[in-house]
Amino acid sequence: MDLVVEELDQLKRKLEITIPEEVVTQRINSAYSELNQQMRMPGFRPGKIPQNILEKQVPVQSFTNMLQALLQEYYEKALRESGLSPAGSPEIDHSKLQDVKKNTPLKFSVTLDVKPEIKIKGYQGLKLKKKETQVGKEELDRAIESILQQYGSFEHHEDGYEAQTGDYLTIDFEGQFEGQPLENGNATDLTVRIGEKKMIKGFEEQLVGHKLGEEFEVKATLPANWNNKLRRVSTPLPGQEAQDLATFNVKIKELKKQVLPELTDAIAEKEGFETVDQFSRSVKTKLQSIYEQKEEIRIKEEIFDKLVDENPVEVPESMINNEFKFMIEGMKFQIEQSGMKLEDSGFDEEKAKEEWKDTVEKNCKGYIILESIAQQENMHVSQLDLEGEFKSLAEQSKQKPEDVKNKMMANPQVIKHTTSKILGRKTMDFLYANCEFEYVKESPGE
Repeated sequence: MDLVVEELDQLKRKLEITIPEEVVTQRINSAYSELNQQMRMPGFRPGKIPQNILEKQVPVQSFTNMLQALLQEYYEKALRESGLSPAGSPEIDHSKLQDVKKNTPLKFSVTLDVKPEIKIKGYQGLKLKKKETQVGKEELDRAIESILQQYGSFEHHEDGYEAQTGDYLTIDFEGQFEGQPLENGNATDLTVRIGEKKMIKGFEEQLVGHKLGEEFEVKATLPANWNNKLRRVSTPLPGQEAQDLATFNVKIKELKKQVLPELTDAIAEKEGFETVDQFSRSVKTKLQSIYEQKEEIRIKEEIFDKLVDENPVEVPESMINNEFKFMIEGMKFQIEQSGMKLEDSGFDEEKAKEEWKDTVEKNCKGYIILESIAQQENMHVSQLDLEGEFKSLAEQSKQKPEDVKNKMMANPQVIKHTTSKILGRKTMDFLYANCEFEYVKESPGE
């Protein structure tokens, strides 16, 4: 193989690759030989058709899969020989395939973006503050109370009682927006617990103080996605969205309170423990674990931001495009999983790209930095890591791990992207494990 590498600019290269004529000839002959076994032609036994006749019937250019595989094979050889690390999908010039023939070398070119070569320093022993949360009695009592709710009973409040936070109401309501019936804005015999915040913001709070049988109006701001409009950023810029105020005519049909049983060994046994003490310790341990996981996520985000802020990196355009592609495909998958049709979702790819622009650039800078650290620490993604990812994705999408694996393995770009994400997570775990923490005590409420 002959290889010439041309530098187009700082992060773009052009590879001029020449495949030897003997390799081209051997692959063409093999393709015709395989075709000979499959093709039937009057006057010839199977597999005995002269190749010169086949070549007149079927031109070399018809072997698309063989030629594509040949170009991919030598492109990967060129990467190994040059030591280049592509940042995104390459642009392979296929124009020379029209001239391919036996006993002639095949020349083609590939244009690709490359990742910048950087060396990261000072990434070990980062000094950060870590919140040391202690589970208090009040927090533990709330958690145990939520478990006891499944064993509780309901009692009706006395006549004249005014609803308070924590009460259970059975209500009917009809919603209107701008004088017209609100789409999906009606309900009959709906059970609502005031304070659970399962209704739209502001709705439950306006149930407080009303009595059994009372009919009244509730006014609440509709969420950004109330009319099948997906919110594409978590925090809209001021003035971007108008608030839609809806009116709901509400009637309280039942007003109840839940009476919780005393925590006893019998209930503890139903939860899989011998005593109340064992049950309580288990709940406290789980709460502690949840707080620690949240704190670990917060710290990793802080590490990521710190690395990006302190290490200026130029990001190749193709890497940006790939990240956009995977984020958009991910959003489409979420829409489909929700049962909503894409055309009804209001999702606009161009608007999403504009809103995600800064996030995508930051993510790509972080990926480059984490990959550089992984190389410096000689970290790799193993087959076991990939199998774990297949299993995790299968659980999320409720598919068989083997089906997820087959779909992903069929797409080299998906596997490459997935491998990069796994390597990033492993690197982040390494950085987190090597931090120097100053522990700060904090209660869960804070």
